[in-house]
Amino acid sequence: MRVFDAHTDAFTKREELSVLAQRLENGHWDLVRFAEGGGRWQIAAIFTPPRFTGVEAFAYALHHLTRILDWVEEHRDKVRLILRRSDLADDGRVGILLSLEGASPLMGRVEFLRLFFRLGIRCLTLTWNHRNELADGVGLGEAAGSVTEAGRAVVAECERLGVAIDVSHLSERSFWSLMPLVSKPVFASHSNFRAICDHPRNLTDEQAKAIAQCGGVICLTFVPSFVGGDLTMLLRHYEHGVRLLGDEALGLGSDFDGCTNPVVPDAAGFPQLAEALKNAGVAQRALKRLFHENLLRYFRQTLPLS
Repeated sequence: MRVFDAHTDAFTKREELSVLAQRLENGHWDLVRFAEGGGRWQIAAIFTPPRFTGVEAFAYALHHLTRILDWVEEHRDKVRLILRRSDLADDGRVGILLSLEGASPLMGRVEFLRLFFRLGIRCLTLTWNHRNELADGVGLGEAAGSVTEAGRAVVAECERLGVAIDVSHLSERSFWSLMPLVSKPVFASHSNFRAICDHPRNLTDEQAKAIAQCGGVICLTFVPSFVGGDLTMLLRHYEHGVRLLGDEALGLGSDFDGCTNPVVPDAAGFPQLAEALKNAGVAQRALKRLFHENLLRYFRQTLPLS
């Protein structure tokens, strides 16, 4: 089963990226294990910790982006960068989509979005758990506000350029102020259902319906505290999603190397998840949609044509 994984932090977690081309005995993601697990497409997150703001956040993200671009070039026989819709075609190499996890490196400026776009960024998670110049994350709780004026401008430019908007980590208030602004689908790269596990990082049924209704995808994540249990509980999230939305609005977003003890142990473990779903009665057609087809459809709608 081919796999499209919507979120890993492996590329900012490792001090030395060259090791990601070989099998590792620690961590969750490397190219060897991902390929063994069926991996063909991977969104690589560039997470900027909240201690960095302003120019420091910009410099931090640019540093890690440069490292990833150098790694892709060094291993171009095994990986390729996805910049446009035609790049989604499977040529046997792993396709890498680059994402900014949290928009603090943009400093609220549309021209910095354009710069990161030119350097290969194709997804933007508007916030992490804290507040930035665009919107508020879930960590603010009841104090969270709406998408800012700067956020509105960046969202409009994302849609013009072909940058996918990721709503994971976004506060509910910011989420609901975002949805009337978008004309293209949004996605949640690594979130589960709050109806199954009551965690603020998970989506309410109303949020999930709004994402699905605009053509977006909710990518189930393996973070134990968002799952609320083991692999069996992850299957409950899938079953709930299918009952609520159908099977064309769900994908996978592991959060490998961004959490501890994921319910799927590492990037070689996707077949274990597929087998558990088969044993639960999920048809092959639905498995393909979950594992790669829904995300491929989504990015064929959102990425630039050329």
